[in-house]
Amino acid sequence: AAVPLANQAGKPNTRTRLANGGPRHGRPEKFDSIGGSVSDDWPYHAVANVMRAHSLLRSFQNVNADRTAVTGISWGGYTTCLVASVDDRFRAAVPVYGCGFLFEGESVQKPAIDKLGSRREEWIEAYDPSSLLVHCRVPILFVNGTNDIHYPLDSYQKSFDVVPGRKQIRIEVNMRHGHAPGWAPPEIGLFIDAYCRDGKPLPVPGQPRADSDHVRMPYTSALPLKWAELHYTTDTGLRSGRTWKSVSAQVSGDEVIAPKPPATANTWFITVTDQRDAMVSSSIQFPLPAE
Repeated sequence: AAVPLANQAGKPNTRTRLANGGPRHGRPEKFDSIGGSVSDDWPYHAVANVMRAHSLLRSFQNVNADRTAVTGISWGGYTTCLVASVDDRFRAAVPVYGCGFLFEGESVQKPAIDKLGSRREEWIEAYDPSSLLVHCRVPILFVNGTNDIHYPLDSYQKSFDVVPGRKQIRIEVNMRHGHAPGWAPPEIGLFIDAYCRDGKPLPVPGQPRADSDHVRMPYTSALPLKWAELHYTTDTGLRSGRTWKSVSAQVSGDEVIAPKPPATANTWFITVTDQRDAMVSSSIQFPLPAE
C-alpha cells in the first residue's frame, strides 16, 4: 500500500511498498511468526538484508572491503548483535541499546516472548541475541543507559559477558532512548575508527576490586584520562525508575581509585573519560565484590 509521508520541505511524498519487500516489523512478524517457514520472520530477514547490503558495499571500488563496520539503534542494535555474530567480515560493531536475554528480567519484550508458549524456546534459540553472541568474534562496543526500559542493565551485562571476542561497554547514567541520543555518543565513531582507520583506541578499564575503603580499577589508555567517576544506585524496584548517584574518582598512575559504594548499593560501575571526552565503563557490578 502507498503511505503518504512528509519530506523535509513539508510536502507530501508517496512511499510504495515493494512486492517482495519482506515482512513488516510489528510484533506478529518479530515474535508470533516463529515456527515453520522463515519467510514471515522479521529477525531472519533483517539479518539477511544487512549481510546482503554488506556484500554490496564491499563490492564497490571506492570501499575498502576489509575495513567495514556496523552499528544500529534499538531494534537496529538488536540486529547489530545478531549480524556481528554471524558475519565476521566486519572489523567492528556497535549495538546501541540492543542486546539479548530479552526473555528475562524487565525487558518490555519479555511478555511477547512468554506468550509464545511451547514455541518460546524456539524463538530464543533462533532470534534472541544471547544464542548468537556466544559466537561473536567481531570487536564490539555495547552502548546503553542505566534506566533503559527496553534493554535493562541485567540483560545488557549478560549479553556483554557471553561475547568471547574483544568487547567494550559504555553505560551512561540516565541516557535517553531514541535515535538522537542513540547516535550522539562520539565513542561510536571513535571505536570504529580504531579498527577501520587506525585511530586511537578507547580507554580499556580493568576489573574493579574493593578493599576496606576504596574500589581500585586498573586501566590502559592511549591518551591521558581527564576524569573518572563511580556510579551507583541503592534503589530497588524497576530499573527504569531507579535514581543513580555519581561521585568523582581519582586517577592515579595506571589505576582509578574510587570511594567504596555504600553497603546498600545493589548496582554500580566506574567510567573513565579521556582527553577526547570519550567515555567507557567498567563491567556492571551487581553484588559488591568481596574484599
